[in-house]
Amino acid sequence: MATETVTGPDLQEGIRLSELADGGMRAGHVGEDAVLLVRKGDDLFAVDAFCTHYHAPLADGLVVGETIRCPWHHACFELRTGQASGAPAMRPLRVYTTARDGDLIRVLPEAPAVTTPPDASAATHTHIVIIGAGAAGSFAAAELHRRGFAGRVTLLTSEERLPYDKPNLSKDYLAGKAPEDWIPLRAEDEYAGDGIALRLRTKVDSIDAVKSHVLLASGERLAFDRLILATGARPRQLDVPVEAGAHVHYLRTWSDAEALKTAVAEKRRVVVIGASFIGLETAASLRELGLDVTVIGAEERPLERVLGREIGEFILRTHEAHGVRFRLGRRPAEIRTGSVVLDDGSSEACDLVVAGIGVEPDVTLAERAGLAIDRGIVVNDCLQTSAPNIYAAGDVARFPYARSSQSIRVEHWAAAGRQGQAAARNAMGQRESFRDIPFFWSQHYDLVFAYVGNAQRADDAQTFGSLGAGNAAVVFRDQGRVAAVATLFRDDVSLAVEAAMQRDDPDDAVMELVRRAF
Repeated sequence: MATETVTGPDLQEGIRLSELADGGMRAGHVGEDAVLLVRKGDDLFAVDAFCTHYHAPLADGLVVGETIRCPWHHACFELRTGQASGAPAMRPLRVYTTARDGDLIRVLPEAPAVTTPPDASAATHTHIVIIGAGAAGSFAAAELHRRGFAGRVTLLTSEERLPYDKPNLSKDYLAGKAPEDWIPLRAEDEYAGDGIALRLRTKVDSIDAVKSHVLLASGERLAFDRLILATGARPRQLDVPVEAGAHVHYLRTWSDAEALKTAVAEKRRVVVIGASFIGLETAASLRELGLDVTVIGAEERPLERVLGREIGEFILRTHEAHGVRFRLGRRPAEIRTGSVVLDDGSSEACDLVVAGIGVEPDVTLAERAGLAIDRGIVVNDCLQTSAPNIYAAGDVARFPYARSSQSIRVEHWAAAGRQGQAAARNAMGQRESFRDIPFFWSQHYDLVFAYVGNAQRADDAQTFGSLGAGNAAVVFRDQGRVAAVATLFRDDVSLAVEAAMQRDDPDDAVMELVRRAF
């Protein structure tokens, strides 16, 4: 996380309106508070200058309508109320009062409290149950409170820890650069304060979609009016012989990360199986801890299927420059104590193994409940399952993608959070089509890639700028249609492309937007 720095003009003393163009932003301060001043026509807005997620400077972000988008992870905030309306931010910005005297604009030191009136459409006896407290489930619960839902909210998770920031586990947390208190999404008392009944260590055995109740492992039956399934995904398991005594780790939960941190403290050589995002981020973190790391991957280049040949080659070179060894085009045949045997008969010595070979949607409860399944839980554009009173969101949901004729399933934290928010609104009675553009980020040492869109198929990839110079964008097209854009250190381009895709701008306009940036 960045440290907030108070810079810029004293906005309490004021600046001239002529200094702030329509649609412009100016970072400054009011006393010790860092404040961002935004102009939209005749309207002036003043909010906290840093994102409440990882404290990115919002002055580097993008104003879209009466919202501001965070440059790093694309969180969205309402300028008028400060509310966090788009994941991955959950906490609101403070909103300050502006005053205008002729051409002078001043920001007052007091930040007025912004409250949400109760939702009149939701009867107080309505009960919404959420299964799963990852991104989708946690943001769904928070959204119900933000929208003033007047009924009961119960958030169920089988984990024993408070809901937490999962992307950090393979990045700064594993590398020892993020303290433990950064990881929980919220403090325990905040759930109760928002009227959310958070139940840890609670396993759900089954769902009765007809009688509208869930059966817990304890034998308790919990009735619901609406249910949001946010069961997420689980790591794929190695399907090769594993010798007793071999140390094999998976990284999906906070407990997994803790176990891995404890294990590597006493080890020197690690083999990572899988050149996936989770595998490579883990490899980078373990190298930063000084371990000897070898990555085994079936593909010719890491991440080539998602990010293309050029970025895959660049990421490979980056990891090799940091001392990671690769065995690509190979698969494990056996895990032994002290080594991994590959499919060509060779072996790699190691003290422990980390498997990062992808995930699969956890559809067990949905299948037992008789919901429609197709490589995930099938939902409509409102994230509603085949049972009208049950919604699904996050890694487990296969939803109609607004920019294509296909239904897709994505496994990204921000996308899962936004789906959870949309599912919550629809569970309250709205009929809102989910049209958000998928977005994710991936960190490799000091390199951070951003990716917007979905290029399951791409027949063309065009690079702008220079990856080596840390200033690049790669546009992926499918039959001429812009499917996705990956950027390196060009948050401005990533944000602008996401907004253009959200508006469904013509592909020529999206391409021109990228061209102009370079």
